[in-house]
Amino acid sequence: MKVAHFGNFSPNKAGIHTAAKDLILAERSIGIESNYIDYGSEPDCTFSRVWMKDGDVETVSPEWAINEADIIVHHSAIPPQVEKTGKPTIMYLHGRPEYSFMLDWLKKTGCLREEIHRTTLPQYKKFITFWPEHVSYWKYLLPNASMEVVTPPVDLDGYKMEGKIYQFKPEEKGNPNILICDMWREDITPFNTIIAAMVFAEEYCPMAKIHIIAVPMPGQSNPVIDIMFGNLRKSGFLGHISTVIQNLDEIMRAADMLVSPAGIETRTVLESAALGLPIVAGTGNELAFFTADPRNIKSMTEAIKKCWDKIRDKDRQKNKINVRKKVEQKYGLEKTGNEVKRIYEGII
Repeated sequence: MKVAHFGNFSPNKAGIHTAAKDLILAERSIGIESNYIDYGSEPDCTFSRVWMKDGDVETVSPEWAINEADIIVHHSAIPPQVEKTGKPTIMYLHGRPEYSFMLDWLKKTGCLREEIHRTTLPQYKKFITFWPEHVSYWKYLLPNASMEVVTPPVDLDGYKMEGKIYQFKPEEKGNPNILICDMWREDITPFNTIIAAMVFAEEYCPMAKIHIIAVPMPGQSNPVIDIMFGNLRKSGFLGHISTVIQNLDEIMRAADMLVSPAGIETRTVLESAALGLPIVAGTGNELAFFTADPRNIKSMTEAIKKCWDKIRDKDRQKNKINVRKKVEQKYGLEKTGNEVKRIYEGII
């Protein structure tokens, strides 16, 4: 079986790329010939970079999909010449349903309407989500879609506890080191979790430092973000601040806990947990040590405090090993690979 994955090849910049890459590795792990074709977000999707490489995954040309692939996988865009082949196509719904809705509602993109349109095309056989929590939403947004759920792919050999550890500058380092690294999206941002972490530091632990990654780049952010971070810096609780970076795994190894608003196992949560990082997250997150409604500052602050109380005087390495074991019990490339293989075989 040969499977062609189309997406915007963007290492270290977007969770959709990492998920697509790990999905390819999952398929390869159980014998599927799977390749990545770069087809990004330029106008009319007119380019394909065949020289890109991310670990063991290297991009190939669209001709491979046209001439050899049995199944086409849609992550972000597919060239018209490939769609015209009529080959069986699967679309992975990477984003949260509300995010797709908000992009369309705010008239930033027509992504939801495009997804609805694809459910009417005969070559689109399946729509797949990684989160069972999203199925009810998609049921009403895409009522004609044939929906499946598979376990999120995560390369546990690629995300190891052992590895390079980021060295915070003396003025950045705290105890604990709290990491916040969710993207700022239309449906959810780390706004509330940042404030909760600040309140935790102020009320319970003045030695804490809060490290925030994926802050919108200058020129791309609204001025209020600059104002907000200017005010946060005056507290003295901010540590390392950065936009999207390549060595996030190193910072995750250096942190003592992750704080996320996510109520599901997003890429941020999965990768952090695979590296053994204790997690405080939104209600319902099964990989978190403690959960709370991120919009309830008091509850989220208390959840952060409970996590710190749990790990503060204990063997932190042992805690990290336990987090990693929990991920190993539920996730793995072969597990995801076998799940998607069953779906693919049902199509061809």
